[in-house]
Amino acid sequence: MKIGEKIKKRRKEIKMTQADLSDGICTQAMISRIEKKKVRPSRELMEKLAERLNVSLHYFYGEDSVESRYSKTAQLCKLIRQHLERREYDSVSYLISTNEELIDQTIGEDKLFFEWVTALLYDYRDGDHDKALDHLIALEKTTKNGELRIEIIDSIGNQYLRKEDYDTAEKYYHRGFDMFSEWMSHEKKAKLLLNYSVCLALKKKYSDCLSKVFQGLDLVVSENTLFLLGDFLYYKGYCLENLDQKEDALEAYKKAWMIFDIQQNEKFSVSMQLTIDRLEKELGNVTQLEK
Repeated sequence: MKIGEKIKKRRKEIKMTQADLSDGICTQAMISRIEKKKVRPSRELMEKLAERLNVSLHYFYGEDSVESRYSKTAQLCKLIRQHLERREYDSVSYLISTNEELIDQTIGEDKLFFEWVTALLYDYRDGDHDKALDHLIALEKTTKNGELRIEIIDSIGNQYLRKEDYDTAEKYYHRGFDMFSEWMSHEKKAKLLLNYSVCLALKKKYSDCLSKVFQGLDLVVSENTLFLLGDFLYYKGYCLENLDQKEDALEAYKKAWMIFDIQQNEKFSVSMQLTIDRLEKELGNVTQLEK
């Protein structure tokens, strides 16, 4: 049975019209042409149709096809990223070890992605920071992809940050920042901007740090997301406090606390509340002295 026939069969099974299937994905005419075997759909289109029809790509191509393997790889990459976000490195390690055959078959950007993950595991799982850094530096030289290269450069900067080599870390963050493009993921840009801000704060370059913080805030606010918003607000307050603008710093800290509270991030919420209490006490003492 051809792909078009399988699409039509599945669509009929779940009582879906061509208009229902095409809605927000392509034109109804395109679905008609696919079902009549007049056009071969792209892999990207097939992924969207499979999701709408509530089946995997295996349904259309079979378990061993290139398309099916690509779908499995994409799902694995997505799952690994989710665990990386939560810093669940044991789970990432398990996924890598149980999918070695699939990973060995990857090429291009997917292969580079798994090489990047391997470097992260050298660091966060094995504690071998030097091996991780060497692997990342070699990988950055062979990676041309914009977004992935930014993630690799960000990771290199983080390694130097942990070594307290702030000058080298700043150079890498600046390199990544110069590569920003409009089409890149706002999350990847926000991560690098935050780490860049942390580096500048540690170097006590508070005005420069504040500049990067404002860029990070503009980015996440424009995307209408809470992603890293609390962190940027905290560093806004931190810089302002060190620039002796304590009332503005207190306002930023309170906003950061509110975001962490909404996100139910108890660790950061408690830390933020202690910072707010300390600064309010300091400002109260200053007010009494002025009187």
